[in-house]
Amino acid sequence: MQHAPIFALAAVLLLSLVLGTVFLVRAGSSRQMRERVRSLARQVEAAPVQRSIRVGAANRSPFALRVLRFFRFDPDIPQEQVIPWPVVLLIGVGVGAGGIWWLSQLLGLVLGVPCGIGVGVQCARMIFGWQHARYCDAVFQQIPDTLGLMVRAIRAGLPLADAVRNITTEMPSPTKEEFSRVVGDMAIGRSVDTALVRLHERTGLTEYAFLAVTLGLQSQTGGSLAETLDNLSEMVRKRVAMVKRAKALAGEAKAQAGLLIILPFIAAAAMSFIQPFYIAAFTQNPTGQRMGLIGLGLMLLGLLTIRWLIRQAGRD
Repeated sequence: MQHAPIFALAAVLLLSLVLGTVFLVRAGSSRQMRERVRSLARQVEAAPVQRSIRVGAANRSPFALRVLRFFRFDPDIPQEQVIPWPVVLLIGVGVGAGGIWWLSQLLGLVLGVPCGIGVGVQCARMIFGWQHARYCDAVFQQIPDTLGLMVRAIRAGLPLADAVRNITTEMPSPTKEEFSRVVGDMAIGRSVDTALVRLHERTGLTEYAFLAVTLGLQSQTGGSLAETLDNLSEMVRKRVAMVKRAKALAGEAKAQAGLLIILPFIAAAAMSFIQPFYIAAFTQNPTGQRMGLIGLGLMLLGLLTIRWLIRQAGRD
């Protein structure tokens, strides 16, 4: 009970940090809208005649962009959010508050408060990262079918713009929504390769960067577009198959990592039945609790390292 006021103060500080981040992001979006309106007003005052459509660039502050990149949250892709972002922030605040309360008892207030805040921030970051990775993987799995549909449409005699629009009706989600945005970019004056570069920036998929570069070069040099896209489609199919094979081969490493995490808890449960005195030293003694906490932290660090190595092997 003596730590209750400090615990409440730390929870309020954590909530203020999260709300401040949200405010900065919202303020950046509002400032972007105001700048666009002012730009349009200046254009109307300077030249009342009809003008071609001009596309404004994003105007988020650098600090807001760094915060969004750190949390792995992209407000431009709301469909990737399985869990709404306010719920994720509330989960992060709850986990951070619980971490502050627990770690303050084990490590003291000086170390417990910043470590608890870090736990809450990392929890929200992991949820946002999981949602983004899940969405991008779904888009990645549909790339070969998307390129194949484009090739068939072009060979049937459709122009490139109509082939891209055909994807928005024939492909399932999430590719359908992403190419709807591509069509929207084309409708306001962007070229096909520029719209695909924006798709690459949203999803981080290298294959769409390949497609954008291929279309840009083909528009300048000429040649058979269907044959060019067919070669690109074959290369992308091989890349997707390679990634699937890498994930299958990484299953053994994931199983080993799972065993390394489960075995200490199984051994602790067996020891609690055989000789409860040894386990009581870690659950009732403050020094033992600190040692157990350090061990859990090192175990989590090892699990994250193995996960990072598996991801890097899959990307290579």
